[in-house]
Amino acid sequence: MNIIINYPFILLIKIYKFFLSPFFYNSCKFEPSCSTYALKCYINYNFIKATYKTFLRILKCNPWFNTGGFDSPIEEEKNSGS
Repeated sequence: MNIIINYPFILLIKIYKFFLSPFFYNSCKFEPSCSTYALKCYINYNFIKATYKTFLRILKCNPWFNTGGFDSPIEEEKNSGS
């Protein structure tokens, strides 16, 4: 069900990545890029959570608030037994 609601956003992100992203080569300070991060969020989460996570990521992607680095869109489960 999530993929049906998220499909238009997934399509828009893929169009952006194909047509516009090549003009901004190597300009993202995060790994993965913001568009890849958003794409993974919309594939793995419901619309509200994906939009929230994407919005926060775009806010972090500026010269004032963050220095960049690796930021995984998929939350890893924490093992309490180890």
